[in-house]
Amino acid sequence: MNNRKEKLWSRGYIIALIVMFGLFIVISISLSLLTIYAKNLTGVDTYAGIMTSIFTVGALAMRFVSGSLTERLGNKRVILIGIILMIGATGMFLLADTIGVVFIGRTLQGVGFGLSTTATSTYISVICHPSRLLEGIGFTAIAQSLSAVIGPVVGFWLVGPDYRGFTLLFLVMMGIGLLTLLLMLFGKGHGNEEKIVHQSHGCKDAFSWAYLRLPIIILFLNALSQSAIVSFLALYAISLGFTSIGSFFTINAIGMIASRFVVNPLVKKFGKFQIIFMSTFVYFISLIFLTQVRTMGQMLFLAFPAGFAIGSIGPVINTLLIEVMPNHKKGLANAVYFSTLDIGYGLGSFIWGVIASLSGYMAVFYMAACLQILGIGFGMMQIVKVDKGKNEAQCFPKC
Repeated sequence: MNNRKEKLWSRGYIIALIVMFGLFIVISISLSLLTIYAKNLTGVDTYAGIMTSIFTVGALAMRFVSGSLTERLGNKRVILIGIILMIGATGMFLLADTIGVVFIGRTLQGVGFGLSTTATSTYISVICHPSRLLEGIGFTAIAQSLSAVIGPVVGFWLVGPDYRGFTLLFLVMMGIGLLTLLLMLFGKGHGNEEKIVHQSHGCKDAFSWAYLRLPIIILFLNALSQSAIVSFLALYAISLGFTSIGSFFTINAIGMIASRFVVNPLVKKFGKFQIIFMSTFVYFISLIFLTQVRTMGQMLFLAFPAGFAIGSIGPVINTLLIEVMPNHKKGLANAVYFSTLDIGYGLGSFIWGVIASLSGYMAVFYMAACLQILGIGFGMMQIVKVDKGKNEAQCFPKC
């Protein structure tokens, strides 16, 4: 028996990981600040929501386009196209003198981000050995989580306390984009990628959407609930009189990162659907207790398990989608994953805003917890299906 562990940290994987971090750090740096930039340009608050919406629409529209393009052009070319579009968008921010130019740039940024991140995820799923796929996706998620922690801090530091340093902000964003472009441009392509992209499609697209339906629904419910924390946890904490709210998100991110190091052995021991079920249950407990907190210490205590649960669910479902899809449909698998998250976060921000205005912040987290009860039920249903013999090998043939 060959017990040799397949290599994960290849040159191609390391390059892809750095590229993914670069893509996400550019967005994280500018996420909150572009709304301030729009207000500085116009003097009104009206455009804040629009800045977020047009970016989300642009990214979402490109998810499935990216999946199709990677089949035709290869992942590396699509990644390069996406990075170039993001650099061009930053240039438009730098030169903008009207809000219309900013809107076009923000849409272009979303388009480039949707193309490049989907293609990079697909590239990673191709170059990782199947036995190390969950680990590979997990470390990619760490890169994304780190960017979410580091990006806002760097962004606000660059613009300064008076929000006058936007020129410096955009120059740094453009510099990161150019470095990412050069890294990907001169990075050697991976042979397995070309083989999969250009292989004959004589094999039918034989996989079971029915098998994927429940995991996708669980991922969507998870994104909806997570958007409640992202959008309203700070406001909820302020309403309770708490301070140092940023500490919650720091501990939450640490929980996400910690999950990446243990989820792979847990999956090997218990199985994918069991981990999805257990993580959903932990997330439900965290959300329901958030409605009962009376001190900041109690809220901070819940940040880690909530982050750990969120960090476990995403990579496991992403890996499941990639494993189920035929090899030449890995782009579609990543497009489905990211689109589900985009729709969940986008709808969640709107839904929770309505609920908060009608019933208050506590009601937001009660409803978010209720969604996780549905996720627990769907998880149990999927486990029963698998236990009855509807496993991966029976549900679909691999190409």
